[in-house]
Amino acid sequence: MDQLNSIIGKIKANGERVTLQRRIVIEAMCNLTGHVTIQNIRTYIQHEYKEQDLSDTTIYRILQWLKQVQLVAETDIGADAAVYQLLTHPHHHLICLSCGGVTELEDAQFDLLRQELNNKYGFKARIDHLAIFGQCRHCAE
Repeated sequence: MDQLNSIIGKIKANGERVTLQRRIVIEAMCNLTGHVTIQNIRTYIQHEYKEQDLSDTTIYRILQWLKQVQLVAETDIGADAAVYQLLTHPHHHLICLSCGGVTELEDAQFDLLRQELNNKYGFKARIDHLAIFGQCRHCAE
């Protein structure tokens, strides 16, 4: 509940509105662990809020807004659908195309890239939650 209140506080501090629908999606993101899909969020809402029927489109729009205000990251990790995660612990993934193994990378791995993009192009890269596909050491041997 502290995480939910913290996120809502940040949103209000930025002058944004927290509608009931937004609050419910944020609550789902706080209570679901790891990478979640729109379907995961919808299932949570159907279970916890039987009177609220948010469509996939509505959930998607709310997630895109949360992404815009830099509270949620959207990533393709090779699953059937895009996954979303709160930006409380920025991290990234190496995903093996052969065995499906996933290795987590710390965000600091991309500090030099961000700096280079800024210095060379004047581009302030927002690398929130990146998946890099390739082959792991074991499969490449």
